[in-house]
Amino acid sequence: MQPPRASGMISTEMAEGDSSSRKSARMWLLIAAVLGIIVLGDLNQRMTDARRLEQDAHLLQTEVGWLEAENTRLETQIANATSEAFIEAWAHSEGKMVRNGETLIIPIPAEGFVPTPTPFVQFSEPVVNKWEVWWALIFGDRP
Repeated sequence: MQPPRASGMISTEMAEGDSSSRKSARMWLLIAAVLGIIVLGDLNQRMTDARRLEQDAHLLQTEVGWLEAENTRLETQIANATSEAFIEAWAHSEGKMVRNGETLIIPIPAEGFVPTPTPFVQFSEPVVNKWEVWWALIFGDRP
């Protein structure tokens, strides 16, 4: 005996049901793949931004360290410039001031004295044509 066969309408409906479920499964798979690509792209962009921010932070830390050292140097220079010893040394050497009991002497050249100019030798480089430069780059020596 043979098992009863399904009618033609029922088998067509079952085939259409399988076909539509396969299509919906493929559609969901495609949607999941597109969303996965978008998520991976966003993750890659965030990683790139994080790497750039870390490099910027390192650069800024270096710059802050340099500026702190410069600030310390300038504070030391200000402290030295306002000290009594520095002011007295500057007044005596550059300010042309004298202490009690000292006499300021400024040397003046004798009348008719003409200073001898120091000769200045200027070297001129030979003029090189562009084709000579290319020749030297390609062949290694000048023509």
